[in-house]
Amino acid sequence: MSPRFVELTHGTSGLLLAFLSIQIPMLVGLIRGRARLAQLVLSPVPAVVLTLIMGILMGLLAPLLTALGAPPDSGPDFTVATALCVAAGYAAGRLLTRRPSASPSHYRRGAVVANAAAASRAPPAARVARANGGSQRCDGALTLAGLTVGEDDETKHFKVIGTTGTGKSTAIREVLSTALKRGDRAVIADPDGGYLRRFYDPGRGDLILNPFECDSVKWNLLAEIASDYDVDQMARSLITDHGDPDRSWSEYARTFFIAVTQQIRTSHITDDREVYRLVAKAPVKELKLLLAGTAAGPFLEEGNERMFGSVRSTASSAVRVLEYTTRQEGTPFSIRQWVRLGAARRAGGQGGVLFFPYQAGEIAALRSIISAWMRIAIFEAMGLGEGDQRLWFVVDELDALGEIDGLKDALSRLRKFGGRCILGFQSIGQVSGTYGRSVADTIVENCGNTLILRCSGSERGGTSEFASKLIGQQQVVHITRSRTRRPAEWLPSTTTSEHLSIEPAVMASEIERLPDLEGFLKFASIPDWRRVRLTPVTYPSVARSRPGGVAGGPAASAGADH
Repeated sequence: MSPRFVELTHGTSGLLLAFLSIQIPMLVGLIRGRARLAQLVLSPVPAVVLTLIMGILMGLLAPLLTALGAPPDSGPDFTVATALCVAAGYAAGRLLTRRPSASPSHYRRGAVVANAAAASRAPPAARVARANGGSQRCDGALTLAGLTVGEDDETKHFKVIGTTGTGKSTAIREVLSTALKRGDRAVIADPDGGYLRRFYDPGRGDLILNPFECDSVKWNLLAEIASDYDVDQMARSLITDHGDPDRSWSEYARTFFIAVTQQIRTSHITDDREVYRLVAKAPVKELKLLLAGTAAGPFLEEGNERMFGSVRSTASSAVRVLEYTTRQEGTPFSIRQWVRLGAARRAGGQGGVLFFPYQAGEIAALRSIISAWMRIAIFEAMGLGEGDQRLWFVVDELDALGEIDGLKDALSRLRKFGGRCILGFQSIGQVSGTYGRSVADTIVENCGNTLILRCSGSERGGTSEFASKLIGQQQVVHITRSRTRRPAEWLPSTTTSEHLSIEPAVMASEIERLPDLEGFLKFASIPDWRRVRLTPVTYPSVARSRPGGVAGGPAASAGADH
């Protein structure tokens, strides 16, 4: 072994030389890395440790250099050792001043979107506690996307937003399944009869209301009226302001309907055929005699023929369903009575569901009447007094039905009466077109629990942009670093800048690209949003009479479609 190599790795002078070969380059590295003064002062400590490590390494390298044919007296071993020490010292100096690279951007405040995958993998008890802010629930707790719905959140209503086939019905069925099992009641506006096929149970007291279904009960309009103010409520239910910008024609039509109905009640007539005949078909001469002295009398005066024609047309459209219901046979059925008696059944541990099923071809004939039926049920529930009725009102396609008059106010008041609403819709534009922008905004705001699935966009933003704004915005800090070196300067100059920006927590384009059955969920009592995935469930099909009178015919498949 070369004597110079021995000097480097053995003895006081050799160790000192090795130390300096490391310490000096380390100081250079620290200075170039803009080390703090404390790091410069304490640099001998890591230099000593590194010297010992390099001494051991050089001792291991000496036999290798000799085996490679390095002449003992030519000094390549000394040169290699010195070069390694210098390189190690400089590298150590730069590493000691290396700062962890800051994230180019980080969240400061605003909306938070968490991934619910970890929550869904948690044990059931922990999942319940997490979903309810730390409190565990008893059996019968509802779930949505596998996460438990807090008991207080149930009465804060639900809105499910998503285009066709994204999983709205899957989500609603998940909530309804547990609710009905524990004895809750429900009134369901049922597109294509999907809920009817999965949940219909005659033994539970379930009923169907659709004049085109052979096993439907026979609705009786006059059975809903017990007093004069009920006539006004019925008029508001049947004749809404939708499609009437100044509301005058709809108000005239209500006045005409109220006058006719009150005269019928005075005559103690209980047959809806008389209501339909007088509103839609009776000669004007007969109506003049009948309505003389009423608020509708002036409509029939000389010179008002065209005006009355428009008024009668509006009122006739509202009661056209009576043309079909009066052809049915059976005991007259009252929605209000079903709600009242159902409350007693619920107290006795029995539930019951009232289905309003409709097919695509029936929507033109039933759109407005289903909305009216839903309004009748909602307002009757609010008339029963405060209490936990556990009565669900489900409208899967809110934008496909006509206006449910008073829905805005009902959502804010139903909670006191134990009412729970689930509203699903595809397009916020259609909802706004039906209810008006301000009322649509109030309906959305009054539904505290929100599930957003894939939505479509448009040139003006569309539902995806609306959903993005619904999730909210974040304040984000963006960090930018730049390094410059001037020819006359030895050390580089580093500049760090921060920029605050307000950004959507979830972009509209992200919502448009969501896969089926995936979305963002927020419960009313929990501040954060969660990215969730729905799990389809296959429900057993229910055999029942089919439209057209084929009793016991094969029920449509009730698979796990969404």
